Amino acid sequence: MLELARLGADEKFCEVRSKELTETTDSSRQAVSRRLDQLSEASLIERELGPGGQAIKLTSKGSRFLRSVWRDLEEVYGTLPKALELFGRVTSGGGEGSYYVGKEKYRKQFREELGFDPYPGTLDIKLDMRSLALKKRLESSEGIKIEGFTTEERSFGDVKCFPARIKEEKAAVVIPSRTYHEEDVLEVVSPAKIRRKYGLENGDEVSVEVKM
Repeated sequence: MLELARLGADEKFCEVRSKELTETTDSSRQAVSRRLDQLSEASLIERELGPGGQAIKLTSKGSRFLRSVWRDLEEVYGTLPKALELFGRVTSGGGEGSYYVGKEKYRKQFREELGFDPYPGTLDIKLDMRSLALKKRLESSEGIKIEGFTTEERSFGDVKCFPARIKEEKAAVVIPSRTYHEEDVLEVVSPAKIRRKYGLENGDEVSVEVKM
């Protein structure tokens, strides 16, 4: 995929010759053909046949995958990225988010620290495997701290936040110190009720851009 991107296939269809790929990847013609079939089956590339051979273009899924590898390598070997993009599917939260986000002592801090008054509820996203690893990266980062508090009935834990965008909406990822969710669930707050505004249902794919 890297060699295809170098040929310009990240932006448009480019004519690709098997001989060229065998030389740049130091692979046999059979290995290159097999790999291209695998990438096509995984919806990472698109192929068109023409009189001069085949033209190939990375799909949006392929471009995202290649960029995610680049960001992961940067985390290990170089500068940390300024933003992370997490992917998953909408899932039900059981109404717990509305209970906690609705607490005024939390809401006041959200307004002061994030610059918006959150809708009393969270959009819950079940992350894919790569995004789960990135969530763990967030959990180990500093973020914006929302202080917990105590009432006569019980105590409420601290919450860590990261500014984010989802569906072009201002938002924030929230990572509570205490949660009943599975570890692969990401909670997002926003001034808007994202699920209703964009007609999202359980199982719909969404992405969240998180600022570090």
